[in-house]
Amino acid sequence: MADHSPFAPYRIEAGALAEEAARVAAVQAAGPLVAPAGDPLPAGLLTSALAELPAGRAAGEPEACRAADGSPAGLGGPPRACLTSARHQARVAEAAKAALVAGYAGVALDAPDASLAQGLLGAGFCADCQREFARRLSREYGDQFQPIDFLQLAREALASASGAVGHAALPFGREFWRFRNDALERAVRAQARAARDAARAAGRPFSVAARFEALGPAQLQAARLLDGAIFPVAQPPEAASGLVALLRAVMGRRPAALAVPDGTPAAARLQLAALGACAGVGLSGLLSAGGDGAALARVRALMAAVASEGRAPGMATPVAEAALLYSAEADLWSGGRHRRAVEAAGAALRAIHLQAPVVLRVADAPAGALLVLAGAAGLTTHESREATRRLEAGGHLLCIGVASRVDETGRDQGAFLPAAKVTGTRSGLGLLAQVELAASGEPTVDGAELERALAALVGRRRAVGATGRARLSAWLWRHPGGLDLHLATLGGERAQGSMLFLGQHLAGGSRRARFRSADGSDVEIRLNPSSQAVSTVLPAFHGYAVVGLET
Repeated sequence: MADHSPFAPYRIEAGALAEEAARVAAVQAAGPLVAPAGDPLPAGLLTSALAELPAGRAAGEPEACRAADGSPAGLGGPPRACLTSARHQARVAEAAKAALVAGYAGVALDAPDASLAQGLLGAGFCADCQREFARRLSREYGDQFQPIDFLQLAREALASASGAVGHAALPFGREFWRFRNDALERAVRAQARAARDAARAAGRPFSVAARFEALGPAQLQAARLLDGAIFPVAQPPEAASGLVALLRAVMGRRPAALAVPDGTPAAARLQLAALGACAGVGLSGLLSAGGDGAALARVRALMAAVASEGRAPGMATPVAEAALLYSAEADLWSGGRHRRAVEAAGAALRAIHLQAPVVLRVADAPAGALLVLAGAAGLTTHESREATRRLEAGGHLLCIGVASRVDETGRDQGAFLPAAKVTGTRSGLGLLAQVELAASGEPTVDGAELERALAALVGRRRAVGATGRARLSAWLWRHPGGLDLHLATLGGERAQGSMLFLGQHLAGGSRRARFRSADGSDVEIRLNPSSQAVSTVLPAFHGYAVVGLET
């Protein structure tokens, strides 16, 4: 994973020949191959493939984790493995060593989060989990803590509930939910360590990646321990810009890819590929000949060309007019609503071309950038204090929805920001604006209210602007030699006659730029200066394009 090829893991259709798949993969610039460990592969393909290890599947029902009703975790499907089982961890470690000996380039842990994806009561009630949870409670509450039958307490709560049971309805439910989420990180750390120890002993490189079944705080935390990760995508392509921005922030410089469901229309796949390319996030899925393969190859070829010049989005620094905070704690205690709000806010900000990368800590927000809190119900005390200090010291803050804090067990401690108007209210030396978030259903942001708030907090001078019939997503990245603007078309329409504006404070003295598109264009374009911006009419393109400036 250290070369300049885009991270585009692929699988082979059942019954297809490996040699034919390798040929199609080369045409589509896809790689690496993810194949079940032990599958017969040609030597030339084996040394670049990842062995898929069933990290989330139990060896059989007797070893499966258990749901609260005592049934094997998995809802009737494949039995899900226990995240705390030493026997299962040893089995995954042995499979990784076998893949190393066989000559694979690395391993891909398949659905290590499989049992966590079953929800609060769908797993975590096997003997191994209950013993570990009891030890955790004893450490937390001291020696005076009396052992409890948590399984019985959960069943009683489930029997008496009139609807869905959340962690707040269970005795020690918050501690149990924290334990379940922490268990995934511990399991992935142990599996990655075992594979890397074996590779170190063998004296050769060996990558450890994973394909996650779901998306949540535990999966995002665990992904930071890996050399690469594949995440599911459920949003429509036009709304996925918030997701790819989040994944880039979580993975840092490590490769990431979106797992596109089988059967996704070609147009949607291409749009996701173009949008992901703007953040250096690849596309993963089932590989077959024909379809959109040639178009995907062109997107990946441009990604590889930019990366070979040391200008890949994951390696460059994002230009930040605003910084959107993602808090794993808020995500955990809000049941995922915070993450969905961050994605919705990110998509809304990108739709109006405001440069708003995601940050994982308040301290990571660049000085002078607007701090954005979206659906931030459940921030830690430290996060809330940092946000308040930044505001009082003169930094501006946009709050989308309600921002509140919780204690270490997830119990609500109330709001920590004063009431504010959409157009801004002075708080300390800074300015605070409040925009509503949909109270029910999926989080949505009112575009008109967002524009009013940004006019007060950011002003009229913007880094990027684009007008034209086709809607564009624009991502600015700064590298040592200059500035790159990555563009993706939103929708099936070809961008033709689009007018681009770049802030003069960013473009500097540049009067020419290089325009490259996945369509094959590679031309020099002229930048026309004005008082606050430079402008140009973009050549026609569809999908993905890069405008490079030397500053």
